[in-house]
Amino acid sequence: MTQDGQTRGEPDDEVARAIMEHKQAERKQAYARRRAHRRSRTKAGERCAALLDGSALLGGVRTAACYVSMGTEISTMPLLSLFAQRGVRTLVPRLGSGAQIGWTAIGADELRTLRHAEKPAHGTLRPDEPRGPVLEASALGACDVIVLPALRVDRHGARLGRGGGWYDRALAWRRAGVPLVAVCWPWEFADEPVPALAHDVPVSAVLTPERLEVL
Repeated sequence: MTQDGQTRGEPDDEVARAIMEHKQAERKQAYARRRAHRRSRTKAGERCAALLDGSALLGGVRTAACYVSMGTEISTMPLLSLFAQRGVRTLVPRLGSGAQIGWTAIGADELRTLRHAEKPAHGTLRPDEPRGPVLEASALGACDVIVLPALRVDRHGARLGRGGGWYDRALAWRRAGVPLVAVCWPWEFADEPVPALAHDVPVSAVLTPERLEVL
């Protein structure tokens, strides 16, 4: 704690506000560019799945966490299918009525009911969710690899998300050393630093349709 009552590592309000505004500007730019690639989302997802399938990151994986794609995101349906084919127990997010942190385990049967959400439901775009039992946030502690979305990632693993902070809160339950794999388009993985605050959790690998890079 500093003399003025601030927690060490956290910027003052003015700096934090500037970082948040920078993040919002980057999100708008990312969405604008992504919209031009709507037709290639499934093929991009298939390439991502093929790259991850051939990597050491899946060696010995028994339980994984992976999001259900929506909107401008690369489709994760191929990744979810890959986990099912390999017999991996897969947890997908459950947001409940708001943004609660929960998970549901899915298999091949449940996977058939999921889809890439393209249009907002009731005015808000949300990922599709399975109907199985909701597991507590602590269920993430069983995962051997965690796949999460990103709008941009830099070489140090700083990740720009959608802005809700869901994953930053959820990842508090992960085991130490478990790989965090961010999925994004090739141009979203770049040298330019991503604006970040102390609570932002860095990722350990980046998966694009062109390559998988461990950081």
